[in-house]
Amino acid sequence: RTGVLIDAVQPALAMVIAFIAASGTHHWLTERRQRFLREAFARYVSPNRVADLVAHPERLHLGGQRQACSFVFTDLACFTRMMEAGDPARAVALLNEYLDGMLDIVFRHEGTLDRIVGDAIAVLFSAPVPQPAHRQRALDCALAMDAFARAHAQRLRSQGIAWGDTRIGVHTGTVIVGNFGGSRLFDYRALGDPVNTTARLESANKQLGTRVCVSADLLAGCSGVPTRPIGRVLLQGKQQAVAVATPEAALDSQACAPAEAYAQAFAALQAAAGASAALERFQALAARYPADPLVALHLGRLRGGAVGDLVVLAGK
Repeated sequence: RTGVLIDAVQPALAMVIAFIAASGTHHWLTERRQRFLREAFARYVSPNRVADLVAHPERLHLGGQRQACSFVFTDLACFTRMMEAGDPARAVALLNEYLDGMLDIVFRHEGTLDRIVGDAIAVLFSAPVPQPAHRQRALDCALAMDAFARAHAQRLRSQGIAWGDTRIGVHTGTVIVGNFGGSRLFDYRALGDPVNTTARLESANKQLGTRVCVSADLLAGCSGVPTRPIGRVLLQGKQQAVAVATPEAALDSQACAPAEAYAQAFAALQAAAGASAALERFQALAARYPADPLVALHLGRLRGGAVGDLVVLAGK
């Protein structure tokens, strides 16, 4: 109308460039903020749980589902006494160093941290993401944790620091897994008898003389890990005994009887009329290997009049 011709190319190009610059900056800042939140959240929640929630935010709701899982429970002996006897700040620093190494192993085996209670760690496998070989993962993780804990304890003791042994229980079973709590706070965990049994197995090491106690149910899904049978253990509060064993790798090979000799004595223990033969075999093994905890366990039972492989624990 006015006879003026306006070139719109440069203003449009300027707007496009400004839009791209602003969008790129916003995306970069948003991505950096989300990455920071994921990394910060992963310090409070297991990393694979964070990844699952990022991929499936719809799962962040109250409720649970039945799922077959495997569990690893650990506990550090005598740490409470160490806290009371020494400098608490030093004890906490040592504990954090220990937990850092243990959790590295858990996450390397893609386990989910259930909770940390003081010096104790509870780990579950096959949740939130199902893992077909969860029993093998749990056992491999437990063995790696035992190897680390032994080396860590030896290093600290060589420095004159009194550090206890780590006891580990490993079990499997069907549990309810999900978010529990209320509208303000969620707690993702597994609930069920297998969880309690795993905790009892960890504690049973104290009476059995072992460091790692694994149920036969879990071993049924594993391969390539030599184990030594302990027996059918009646845990406190249970009506049915649990068949358990300990991995050969978690035993002191120099202090323990050879696997074949122990297996023969244990077979005599299981025999219907083998109490006398079992007593003779375990007495012979005890004479040669007095520091073998399982030989001492069964010899004490046989001398007390027990028969068979049923081990009744006195307490937790």
